[in-house]
Amino acid sequence: MEMLVPGKKETLLAWLARGVTMVHLDARRPGVVVPPRYAGDAHLRLNLSYRYSIPDLTIGEDGVSATLSFGGRPFHCVLPWQSIFGITSQASGDGQVWPEDLPVEVVQTFAERHGQAPAEEGMPTPPGSTPARGRPSLWPIEGDLKEEDPGESKAEDGAPRRHLRLVR
Repeated sequence: MEMLVPGKKETLLAWLARGVTMVHLDARRPGVVVPPRYAGDAHLRLNLSYRYSIPDLTIGEDGVSATLSFGGRPFHCVLPWQSIFGITSQASGDGQVWPEDLPVEVVQTFAERHGQAPAEEGMPTPPGSTPARGRPSLWPIEGDLKEEDPGESKAEDGAPRRHLRLVR
């Protein structure tokens, strides 16, 4: 039985209902509008929340737009869905990644940090993945995501692993 995976819009809306949500995007993608100093970032992270009272927050069919604060200065941002490759919930620690939108630099950074090489151009081979079966798997990452339950696996250094869900 194939697992249905929610889309980016559905994921963002659900996690915004829980609290602060971080979108991970490639700011170099066409249609992205962010402050010029961030426009070259392969992995830009932006926090969104209904609690921030963003008056023009729009989550539509084409993507997200909102006036966000950068160093205390407002800037109207436009984030097309194809630029967003991951979404994480600070409330639950859940994270979801869409590998087809991952920038190669992000895949390479992950591979370098974890001593792995990408299996095919632009695609990660996360530990525990099962690409041959095409099922989602967990991909440990560094970041502010929730720690696993006490009985779960630990990294080699004994620290709890942190996860994003890999969506295929």
